Amino acid sequence: MTSSLGKIQGIGIPRFREQPVSGLGLRSLTVFDQEKDRFLHLVAEMHRLGVSTRKVDQICRNVFGMKFSKDRASAIHKELCDQEALAINSQELTDEFAYLLLDGLWVKAKSFGLKQDNKTVLLCALGITPDGQRKVIGFQPADREDFASWGAFLQSLKQRGLAGGKLKLCIADDNGGLAKALNRLFPSVPAQICIVHKLRNVIGRAKHKHKTAVAGDAKVIYQAETKELAVARMQSFAKKWYVAEPVAVESLRFNFAGTLTYFQFPKEIWKQIRTTNILEREFREVRRRIRVFDSSFNDTGSLTRYGNSIFSYLNNHYPAALTHYNLTLPPATPR
Repeated sequence: MTSSLGKIQGIGIPRFREQPVSGLGLRSLTVFDQEKDRFLHLVAEMHRLGVSTRKVDQICRNVFGMKFSKDRASAIHKELCDQEALAINSQELTDEFAYLLLDGLWVKAKSFGLKQDNKTVLLCALGITPDGQRKVIGFQPADREDFASWGAFLQSLKQRGLAGGKLKLCIADDNGGLAKALNRLFPSVPAQICIVHKLRNVIGRAKHKHKTAVAGDAKVIYQAETKELAVARMQSFAKKWYVAEPVAVESLRFNFAGTLTYFQFPKEIWKQIRTTNILEREFREVRRRIRVFDSSFNDTGSLTRYGNSIFSYLNNHYPAALTHYNLTLPPATPR
């Protein structure tokens, strides 16, 4: 037996010649089962935290003096996931969330027809309560970020209990399908287009020689103290760059009003509610953990299993309450 103290060999296990009387004698050597369970749980946790199955085998050889194949490590991780409490997508939701962050995480999974690149997107939703508690409340694999995919995902959140009665704001990127789905399913909730996504799109459409200057001028827009000043700075940006960078200017103008919704809220929380950075930080952790196997999954079942395992861990360990959200906000004007 391999224990936390190393290998234990030559253990004598007593046998009864006759069936022992109930309540008497040796019932079980539960310590052995406990050590085995602890060891298997350790293997599964190493894999969940981003240690590749190959490295799990190396650790087991060096520390415990035993061979542990990568297939066995994967099987144990799968078994642990199956034994965990209700999966994120199976948990009932309460209508307690004040903010809803939505974004997609692109990975590789071999399951959507004959797609050559095997690109799959995890549509994700992160909810934040009025007292600053946050958690990933749902995710769904899809082959694209269109109205049908986002609509089905948001509908599943509503069916699980997220009616949206207390939602003050939905924060997302500038995706047409998602915007249409939000307008259909949460029509009375204001929407904020992530300014980081907007700036990234604008800068990405500028010529290389102008990128630094365009970035500097575009960022100044969202440093404005009022909505009116932000609009004025956008107009100045357009006049300055319309000839040299017409594509970048049109990118900025497209749905520009949707990036200014945060002005309806107290200034103290502008920086927190105008981007999806909180959800992006969760994505960085997911990418780091799945990078050990080239960010590729054999099917969406495997992707869903890993997603549930990683997001469950993050929900339980990251981070403390976001105290700057603990505010009594006035009702916002619907979009």
